Amino acid sequence: MAPSSRESRVIQQIVKAHGSVIDIQAHPEVLVEIMRKWGFDLVEEIPDAGVHPAGVGPVGPTSLESGPGIEDVLRAVISLQRQVDKISRRLEG
Repeated sequence: MAPSSRESRVIQQIVKAHGSVIDIQAHPEVLVEIMRKWGFDLVEEIPDAGVHPAGVGPVGPTSLESGPGIEDVLRAVISLQRQVDKISRRLEG
């Protein structure tokens, strides 16, 4: 399967930053850096937390609903992390 244009762009950036051959056994921190820096560009988008399909809100009293769960917080953190990563890459290049 051929890489998508987004994947090709990420691959080019990784090769530019680390070269075409990476010795993970000698430098495992490089793999961690690659995953942190470019990992979110390679995964599918995570749907927005708390948004109901077709704009349908909760039915019934909302006073019994609890606050945001850990999944909601993690989705928000991932979204913010993506935004910061994109901004930092724009500033670098």
